[in-house]
Amino acid sequence: MDPDRVVEAVLFSSSSPVKVAEIADISQLSQDAVRRALHRLIAEYEGKECSIEVVRTGMKYSMQLRKEYVQFSANYAVQELDPGVVKTAAIIAYNQPILQSDLAKKKGANVYDDVRTLRHLGLVTGKKTGQTLLLSTTKKFSEYFGISTKKEDIKEWMESCAKKQ
Repeated sequence: MDPDRVVEAVLFSSSSPVKVAEIADISQLSQDAVRRALHRLIAEYEGKECSIEVVRTGMKYSMQLRKEYVQFSANYAVQELDPGVVKTAAIIAYNQPILQSDLAKKKGANVYDDVRTLRHLGLVTGKKTGQTLLLSTTKKFSEYFGISTKKEDIKEWMESCAKKQ
């Protein structure tokens, strides 16, 4: 079997970004073979005029829609997070680090459930500060949304998403 197509199948069927070692375990390919296949796939998809791209986020890889085509999938994509939770995540990402008590003042008491959900999913971290938590996004947040881990890049991404609304 063609290693590129095997790795492509793993990326296509995965609901979240995957590490090279995970792809190697699933595919029975060596990690070097997986890395070479990933580099070829990235180049292949960059060269195609299609709506899909293969991207690296942190140490993981995924197959996703190119930004300019995301709007066309909204009616068909399964929503994984409640819109209120996504809004809470957006506020945290944009203002991080932010005190949970300040977030509650902005969004209301239901924010505590949202933060609990986000922390459970590993998208947000909370550091005890007095009677409250100091909230920030995690590396997993960046991987989940397919954006850089840099605070400035997250803000820029959030602003560009807001302009599209």
